[in-house]
Amino acid sequence: MKRVLISVMTLTMMFGIMSGKVQSVQAAATSFQVSVTSSKVTINVKGYKTSGTIYGYDANSYTKKDSLKGISKDLTNTGSFKVGSYTKGKSQTYSFDRYTKEGKDLLYSKYYLLSRSGKIIKGPVYATKITSVKKKIAFTQNTKKGLYNENSTNMSYAKDLGVSSITVNLDLASLMYVNSHPEGSIAFKSQGKTYYFDASMVANYDAMISAASKKSMNVIAIIAAWKTSDTNRFSSSLRYKSSVGSPLLGTNTSNDIGRDEYIAMMEFLANRYSKSKSKGLINTYVISNEIDFTPYFYNCKSLNTFMAEYERSLRLANLAVKKYAGDANVAVPFTHYWNGDENKLGKENSGYSLKPYQMLNWLAKTTNAQGAYDWAIAPHIYSSLNTKSNFLKDDSKRGWVNGNYKTSKQLTFTNVEILQKYLSTSALKYNGKIRFVYLTESGVSSSSNSTKAKNEQAASLAYVYLKIANLSCIKSFNYYRLQDHKAESKHHLSIGLLTTAGEKKPAYTVYKNIDTYNMRTTANKYLKYLSFYKNGKTYYSVANGKIKSYQTPMSVFSGYKWSFSFRNALKSSLKKNDPGMIYNVKASKKTKTAMTISYRKAVAATGYRIKVNGKTKVTTKKTSARITGLKSKKSYKVTVQAYKTVKGKKHYGFTTSVTVKTK
Repeated sequence: MKRVLISVMTLTMMFGIMSGKVQSVQAAATSFQVSVTSSKVTINVKGYKTSGTIYGYDANSYTKKDSLKGISKDLTNTGSFKVGSYTKGKSQTYSFDRYTKEGKDLLYSKYYLLSRSGKIIKGPVYATKITSVKKKIAFTQNTKKGLYNENSTNMSYAKDLGVSSITVNLDLASLMYVNSHPEGSIAFKSQGKTYYFDASMVANYDAMISAASKKSMNVIAIIAAWKTSDTNRFSSSLRYKSSVGSPLLGTNTSNDIGRDEYIAMMEFLANRYSKSKSKGLINTYVISNEIDFTPYFYNCKSLNTFMAEYERSLRLANLAVKKYAGDANVAVPFTHYWNGDENKLGKENSGYSLKPYQMLNWLAKTTNAQGAYDWAIAPHIYSSLNTKSNFLKDDSKRGWVNGNYKTSKQLTFTNVEILQKYLSTSALKYNGKIRFVYLTESGVSSSSNSTKAKNEQAASLAYVYLKIANLSCIKSFNYYRLQDHKAESKHHLSIGLLTTAGEKKPAYTVYKNIDTYNMRTTANKYLKYLSFYKNGKTYYSVANGKIKSYQTPMSVFSGYKWSFSFRNALKSSLKKNDPGMIYNVKASKKTKTAMTISYRKAVAATGYRIKVNGKTKVTTKKTSARITGLKSKKSYKVTVQAYKTVKGKKHYGFTTSVTVKTK
């Protein structure tokens, strides 16, 4: 086919964009893709049946024909600049400078293909292929275990618990100076302008983030503007006027000043925390907090209006993050109300509420049309009533929770598997892959300081983590919180792994051991404290013989096929060196003082260790051993454990125990 090269660029001088070349070939399918390298923006368009003109628009600017514009007032037919003309049916490529002569980064622009009458043929479309300064900054996680890190002192506990990620809060409300700035402020250039940031606040963030990075823990940052004494520093252009009794301020990007200030803050954070371990690395940015409680961002009862406002901030954050780190991403936070009416189920919010299920459907459909990107979700999952220590029993009877993601009123730990089913649908996938879930604020309460309540918390936490470990969509479970909060505990919300006095609860030990070879014995001690109603009807407990293991309560609701395994909860380093399970432990040839213990060969075992009442009796490479030196008519707990020798070091597997009585 003959190739014809023609120039189609007629761009305004105010943006200083150089003319590019267009390559035309006959096309079959339609596509409109925007790619950005370190110096160029390239747009590939093909197959549309109508000729038209491609325009570049600012993120807060919309063609007059666009119905999804949020509260933006910047409406125009021609956009910020003209990219070029498009001939119907053709495949054409447009290339131009990424940065204008004023320093504006066209990474943040969006593009429309419009007919002569102004009708939208395609658009808006954002950049989806971005050349980042760094391709990869995230650490490989050995475990899904994480911790909500409220302060730097928590880091010693994080290390002891063996977590792979932490959550931190970064406050936008007092991060950047708007007008004047004190000496020593940190200068940062964005969109051709210089902005100034609070050096002392940044130093605090540096210390917390770098401490985690130096230990190869991934950092998930919650990015929100909290109402504090420094709120007067938060630009008036960034504020929404609709906030109703909210502890947060939204990030208003519907105007030019607010848009650029928000980009500057996100670029500052993404640039600073994508360089090295010593400086600190952030790989996930959670944008705002519990957005279904709309006053937390922009108080609004219209799904289209609210989501257009939120998605603009989410999109701009993602572009800023991807500018510096290719594998960093943004996440969407919401409550556990899922598809229920928050005003009926539990009034916690002073303004309008939307339903997370509908919000995510909107987000998937809209971002796929406008340029798909890998946004994740960060739901705050607890139980229906987050004060319950044996929440399974309450959740399974209350009626607000079921196993259908289309109809369940709430998303709790009892039915968290509906996320796996929902995110596995083609409409929700990103480039054919399931989206990630980060649990940044989720936990289990002990309801009181009683021994029973604390044991129920331990059992519930074991159950929760084993569920999470068997769901591939969940990337991290950053437990909230480390220590009980006095004000919360007064209302029976005792989420902590430590008491208010700093004493370790049983839940602490469970969480520490839950992804090790000690998990089975540690967790099984508390299994008897779990109970539930199967499908809301039949009562299950250890006492009535219906709960045999932690696998039983996985399916409180029928309809999800669990591939349950304790091994799925192991740290990846342990899985790699796993000698295999011990099966069919039997005792034979019993006498008054001896017995023979036999078992099936473990798949990758070098040898076996046999303990009697907790003390090692025999180490052998055989699948049977004679135990001697016992006493007549006495019961003994015999434990068998396989090991695998790698580079001279023994790696032990899960234990299997039997109780045997001598003659």
